[in-house]
Amino acid sequence: MLHRGQPPAQLQPRPARQAGRRPPRARLAGGEGDPGGDRADPARGRRHGGRAHRLSSFQAEIDLEATPGPDALVFAFHEGRLLVRRHDDRAEAPLSGEVGPALAGASAHIYLGRLDGRPCFAIPLPAEPALADGFVLTGLRDLFGRLEEPIHGVAGRAFQILEWYSSHAFCGRCGTPTELVAKERARGCPSCGATYFPRINPAVIMLVEREGKLLLARNKLFRGPFYSCLAGFVEPGESLEEAVAREVEEEVGVEIEAIAYFASQPWPFPSQLMIGFNARHRAGEIRVQDSEIVDAGWFGPEELPQLPGPFSLARRLIDGHLERAKAGFTPAV
Repeated sequence: MLHRGQPPAQLQPRPARQAGRRPPRARLAGGEGDPGGDRADPARGRRHGGRAHRLSSFQAEIDLEATPGPDALVFAFHEGRLLVRRHDDRAEAPLSGEVGPALAGASAHIYLGRLDGRPCFAIPLPAEPALADGFVLTGLRDLFGRLEEPIHGVAGRAFQILEWYSSHAFCGRCGTPTELVAKERARGCPSCGATYFPRINPAVIMLVEREGKLLLARNKLFRGPFYSCLAGFVEPGESLEEAVAREVEEEVGVEIEAIAYFASQPWPFPSQLMIGFNARHRAGEIRVQDSEIVDAGWFGPEELPQLPGPFSLARRLIDGHLERAKAGFTPAV
């Protein structure tokens, strides 16, 4: 299970492995305050998983010479917080012309592409700006459900690209300052030729079913008495299905079968891609790995514990199963 104990606006990337040891877990989608999607379509959850099947209206583009005009959408971050305009419980990404003074001194204006034809830019703010009334800096996690879905998706993309932009300013091989590559999202070393692309860490999250009951667990680092799906990073050299089976057996001692893809979800804290699966119990009883998990159990629809936030992929997996069962559809696995 992936730890959820790090600060809510930041998720540390996978640390380097030491010989003979698995890396410690990072905090990923599915825990308290970890929203990230809508409810799954019970009839199509196996193929699409709800929101994931709808294509975004965002078109990624690369133009190193582009600069934000007054009507460009700006995704400006300072210490992991996004500059937004607040309207009661809603938020909007500002236009460049609305927050020009706040962007003064920005070290870069990274063109991302277009959202419904409007240019979008990721901008790192070196210092906390003085903001006009109605504008605030807010963490992306706090903006789930407040920032419209297409806008939040582009904001997550901007956050990941800015993390990559700052963390790869120098070549990891020879130490030379890197340069942006003209025709792809990459930084290149002019000295040794090394190329650095934005990092994406794949992680699987899975809902296991046995005779109508769901396997849910509570991690030691959860910030509340809730339960979620099991999850874990994909190891080098293994398939997604192998990662699903391995994580379940490692964490609760259960063997599974009928592993079926459900949906995926970018999780930009800072660079995870969550890949959701349904699976069915094959053999074994729960044996909790107490180094990570406080408790795990099988829960029926009428005895569910407190669950993750409604926007998380974990919750979408759970809701998708419940909706299919309620509607009388064949299980997804």
